[in-house]
Amino acid sequence: MITPSMDHAVAGQEIGVVADFSIAKGWHIYGQPLPTSYTPTAIVFDSDCVAKQSFAYPDPQKVAFPELGETLPVYAGSFRAKGRILVRSGLKPGDYKLKGTLSFQECSDQICKIPQSVTFEIPLRVDPMASAAPKGSTSTGS
Repeated sequence: MITPSMDHAVAGQEIGVVADFSIAKGWHIYGQPLPTSYTPTAIVFDSDCVAKQSFAYPDPQKVAFPELGETLPVYAGSFRAKGRILVRSGLKPGDYKLKGTLSFQECSDQICKIPQSVTFEIPLRVDPMASAAPKGSTSTGS
């Protein structure tokens, strides 16, 4: 599940994002660095609403796969990735969808499934920028 730290922001604001993963027992997904024949776990937001993004994943566990002759970085069980997104400047106030893709490859000790790319949409309301204080509202010391 991918969740932003807030459901509304102003254009140009940076907000936090967390992604909670829960992998079925006996299965794993891949971390980085990884040989090109495997698909690492990655979250990528579309650029429609997001100007910049970054994600920090926990350190994957290094697991030896003797039948493959490789030691690979994997995630198993539950883990959380944390990130930041920068809401694109210039967006008009209104309702938007943070769209993106989660890519991963699920494997067991015996088989690997075909790499997956799952799209997602998260509602986001872009608020108007805060306006300056009205003229004539200066405070005077008494």
